[in-house]
Amino acid sequence: MKLAKLLLILLPPISFFYSCELFSATATGSFLVTATVLNTCTVATTPLVFGNYTSAQVDQTNTVTVTCTVGTGYTLGLDAGAASGATVTTRAMTGGGSGTDTLPYFLYSDAGRTTNWGNSSGTWVSNTATLTPTIHTVYGRILASITSASVGAYTDTINITVTY
Repeated sequence: MKLAKLLLILLPPISFFYSCELFSATATGSFLVTATVLNTCTVATTPLVFGNYTSAQVDQTNTVTVTCTVGTGYTLGLDAGAASGATVTTRAMTGGGSGTDTLPYFLYSDAGRTTNWGNSSGTWVSNTATLTPTIHTVYGRILASITSASVGAYTDTINITVTY
């Protein structure tokens, strides 16, 4: 009996030590995550190749692909080109036999070739960017019966301005 009482006295403290769990603590926190999406635009082009000119009207197209941040409004303008005296209404390629001869041509923003494509309000193209790049077609034309250009190759460079 003494042994049983002794066990009863000793068991609770012993079982207390064996059943006691180790306690742990945690702390929590948070941090702010931020980013700023900026308006950006890029431009990619294909060449406008009229090919051989034989005094008949030549119509050709090329594309200007604009990729901007979604929702960005922009205007797309085309300058007069590099030829001396060229305007956005009448552009000119230079070359020919002398290297300085000119071959006039025109750029339009519509398939009917009635809306001149320039680089100022009323002549540029406006758009708002979506999830996919926007492909703009440039409609080019060399008129028939241009006799002032001598035989040879002609080139010009058009600068594109995207304002956003």
